[in-house]
Amino acid sequence: MSDEPHSQDDAPTGGLSAIDAARRAGVKVTAPGRSEDGSVQLNGLTFHYLDWGNAHLPDLLFLHGTAQQAHSWDFASLALRDRFHVVALDQRGHGDSGWDPDGRYTPATYLSDTRAFVEAAGLTDLVICGLSLGGRNAYSYAAAEPGVVRALVVVDAAPRMEERGRDRVGNFVAAQREFDSFDELVSHVHSYLPHRPVEQIRGSLQHTARRFPNGKWAWKYDPRIWTARRGASVESDEDRWQTLSRVVCPTLFVLGGDSEMVAPDTVARMLTTVPGSRAETVQPAGHLVPGDNPAGFDAALRPFLDALPARLDGEEAESNGGQ
Repeated sequence: MSDEPHSQDDAPTGGLSAIDAARRAGVKVTAPGRSEDGSVQLNGLTFHYLDWGNAHLPDLLFLHGTAQQAHSWDFASLALRDRFHVVALDQRGHGDSGWDPDGRYTPATYLSDTRAFVEAAGLTDLVICGLSLGGRNAYSYAAAEPGVVRALVVVDAAPRMEERGRDRVGNFVAAQREFDSFDELVSHVHSYLPHRPVEQIRGSLQHTARRFPNGKWAWKYDPRIWTARRGASVESDEDRWQTLSRVVCPTLFVLGGDSEMVAPDTVARMLTTVPGSRAETVQPAGHLVPGDNPAGFDAALRPFLDALPARLDGEEAESNGGQ
């Protein structure tokens, strides 16, 4: 397989639209709309992102997990676009963003990318929400840029991730990297996520996979990401705990009730590490909480978002002494 995917004319068809799939999953969509594709050059790579409009509203940035992409947040974006200017980023090596020619997929490069994207997109006083890899990247950014992040949501991620859960996800993705047809890929995913409607899987995979020059279908991510995760530059658990300890904004940890990624004692330590934080468990849901139970994920987020203090505009900040 070549190093990078290419566009193809025989794109798959069928499946539900994002709005229809969201409503069928029980998500309340009060402001239906479509995302606009955008791209920006950052750190030597082209980054793709989705902008759901309503730029006058407070900013919310979504960061996906490993082997996923910006469309992984479509249901959550549809649920929240009436209240936020929602932006979802394809992180380096994922989706329609560029693959690093040198395989640089380290915590430091992801943090640099997030910082550069937030600045380029003009996001301010933002809520940042990430799943798994994106959760680690989200709390790393919140720790590094406390003056930019108003609130943090970390989904099924922690400084310590359980090996059994990581192996289950990694083995599924790595078990078969190429597929002879789109339908074969759909069947493979449905065997792993039997609770999801086939129509939902078919619709989501139109964004998650594509046909490569060798005629095979494969995931839209750089396989070298897995190698980078095992490299010498990867943070230790204690490094990540130290990073999390620097988070000062309101924080919500969302866990999948059926996930094997985060142990109860780890959740307890996270709540102690970030004073005032809270945790919500979504049932039923595995590691991919926003897609496994979209309505449950939305229900977990809303009370937290409703309780956030109003953002300060420039005049209010000045009248309060800039505090």
